[in-house]
Amino acid sequence: MREFIAKMGSKQAARTKAMKVMKTALKKPAAAKPKAKAKAKAKAKGKAAAKKPRKSPKAETVAREAPENLKDLKAFIVNLERRADRWERVSKMLNKQVPWLSIERFLASDGTKNPIPEADVAITWSTSRNSYFADYYVWVEVEKDAGKVWKWAADTEAEGDGYKFSEDAEEEWSYIHHAPSFDQSPERTATVEDKATGQSRKVTLKFAKEYMDPGVVQKMSGGERGCAHSHLRLWRLAAERPENTLVLEDDVHLEFDRNGDLGSMNGKVWTDRLSEAVKHLPHDFDVLYLGWSGWRGGNLKIAKEDPELSEESRKYIQRAEYVWTTVAYVISQAGAKKLLEASKEKVDQPVDNFMAWEASQGRLKSYVILDEGDEDGTWAGGTVDQFDFQGDSDIQKSDGGHQGDDAKEFAVSA
Repeated sequence: MREFIAKMGSKQAARTKAMKVMKTALKKPAAAKPKAKAKAKAKAKGKAAAKKPRKSPKAETVAREAPENLKDLKAFIVNLERRADRWERVSKMLNKQVPWLSIERFLASDGTKNPIPEADVAITWSTSRNSYFADYYVWVEVEKDAGKVWKWAADTEAEGDGYKFSEDAEEEWSYIHHAPSFDQSPERTATVEDKATGQSRKVTLKFAKEYMDPGVVQKMSGGERGCAHSHLRLWRLAAERPENTLVLEDDVHLEFDRNGDLGSMNGKVWTDRLSEAVKHLPHDFDVLYLGWSGWRGGNLKIAKEDPELSEESRKYIQRAEYVWTTVAYVISQAGAKKLLEASKEKVDQPVDNFMAWEASQGRLKSYVILDEGDEDGTWAGGTVDQFDFQGDSDIQKSDGGHQGDDAKEFAVSA
């Protein structure tokens, strides 16, 4: 079985690509006659000066200087040595958008060259923890083949491939809004019509409890283990630095269409939002995610709003409960030490799940940054995107994820 939404870390699927700006070609003025060339030139110059309208100042899109509270920030970019193309793209983009930011290439752990130590990263992981926050809801047959899974809730469409699907409710099932109260809600049913035959059948929505108890055990993919080991090594580095450390993966992107029709993200906006977020962070924060996916307003499914944050602070940050994706985050020295303590027995899940679980259990004081357009129903938010997330990835998702990898390949036989 495949988990379709649990790792929807990319905003690429929800956001359209920025439109290309077309340059307008200016028509050259007709050449003046030779005799009157100098006179005509002087006259034209004076006339142009008198009548030429003032152009509106172009909005600044590049942050050339670091705000005072970001001057000590340094970014380490996780990048495989064999993927120099990705390093070239990300370093060029960052140098263009945020030239003030000090960046350093951090060579990722590559299991194809050096085996990932099992003492550091587990070979298998269980869905039992992730299931509290992930989409393990399925539509199952009611009558014929009763109990047989028809389709994952995240994979249904009103007009699907060969079928017509309609829920028997005024409001369609929404994972974000309805999952938290699923156990207390009336049973949800739907009708599936076979387009070819016109025959209909009933299905009902169920939570696939085996993913929570006892949990489905999956092998971690080679890419997942390498990714986890890379972040583990970065936590060791961050634990030695008194300053906060910015961790970036090499598909991080600062140029994309923002939520709420606010135009394109750029280095200036990114820097301003980060500076404000850091101002509002509690002094004892552990992690600040710059990109996130999951529950509303910072992934609060079970937890309540953080009373420590003021109304003004909530414009820029929100307490994180369970965040998917590690594409970009700021980690404090104390946060790095906490993660190292938690990983003494080894990192026993994909690294984003591992960090998220520590936060959800109150052991890691984590926050998400909010962009101005991020709202209550926003699935993916923050101030970064992932470049070509579905088209170019070195990491297979052992649970299927949003990239469509086959979870059956990583299933552990009972």
